[in-house]
Amino acid sequence: MVACSKSFRHGYHPAGFQKEGVVMRVVISGIGTGGHYFPAIVVAQEFMKCKVDVIFLARRGYSEEEVARKYGLRIFYVKSKPFFGKSIFMKLLSLLSIVYSAISLNNITKQVIGFACGGFGSLPLLISCFMNRSPFYLFEPNRIPGRATKLFARRARKVFLGLPLLGRRDDNMILTGIPIRTEFKECRRKRLPAEKKEKKILFLGGSQGAMRLNRLALEIQDMLPRGYTLTIISGKRDFDWVDGNRRGRTRVLSFTLSPWEEMKNADVIVSRSGALAGYEILSLDIPVIFIPFPYAVDDHQYYNAEYFAETGNAVVMREEEITAEILLKKIMELSSIRKKKVTLDFNAEKKIVDFILKENG
Repeated sequence: MVACSKSFRHGYHPAGFQKEGVVMRVVISGIGTGGHYFPAIVVAQEFMKCKVDVIFLARRGYSEEEVARKYGLRIFYVKSKPFFGKSIFMKLLSLLSIVYSAISLNNITKQVIGFACGGFGSLPLLISCFMNRSPFYLFEPNRIPGRATKLFARRARKVFLGLPLLGRRDDNMILTGIPIRTEFKECRRKRLPAEKKEKKILFLGGSQGAMRLNRLALEIQDMLPRGYTLTIISGKRDFDWVDGNRRGRTRVLSFTLSPWEEMKNADVIVSRSGALAGYEILSLDIPVIFIPFPYAVDDHQYYNAEYFAETGNAVVMREEEITAEILLKKIMELSSIRKKKVTLDFNAEKKIVDFILKENG
């Protein structure tokens, strides 16, 4: 087999991705938010360890391109736009972009294996693989499958599940856990109890930010007792106004590609409950308050958080029921409890890659 080249292809023409001499090639889509592209990148790295040729799909100028560059992946650019929940006109434009991207992938997806991590960004790859009769696999991180997964699950060779589904599981679905970056695993192994003079509270808004969480963080900054510090990862969109309202020893970061550096020393984390974010936090055995995004499709963040709470170290609070005073009280409770060892599987990428290689070897 041929190891993946670490050079980049700038543009959309497939000429630079000819398959001569390549024994096995996997085309991976993680377009969207961090919950899509980080698991996709971890799986890509695992394939590369096995000397499989990997092509990673990304949009030019978006976060998934920046992160894929950091991890040395070879990129093919597509122009996919969000489809669900938009106006009729925007849906039409999105549909055209998806069709255009699927056509541009036509030569790339012949005699390859497709792997997609859900979301609108996976549609061009899935459509192209389907048209070329190339096998493809899906990864669904949430307890309630997204619409892209629902559309293509029955046509997929296998659907790998990050969390147990809330409803019935089809025969071609298997629970693997969620692929998380090596850095989180290293922090988990190395993290030892330490005597600290201060307790650190960390608010995580995710790659897209979370306005309500940012407002709550700013409200409690003057209410924290002496000996507590506050760090807010606000998201790029909200950074200016959040940073402009911080006081005292509050720190504000717009976004970080190394969140484990902030998480590993936290005593309590307050976060949305996207599947990946929850899994990463729990991998460090840190008490966490999950505040699900109330407008998430099918309320899937709430059901993710409900499952995470069963594993220990986590509580769930509904956004509409929270005040700064209520949240602060819960933070104080969790900051004084003894941390539990969470029992989740943190080797999902190996399970996924081993299964695909065995089935296609």
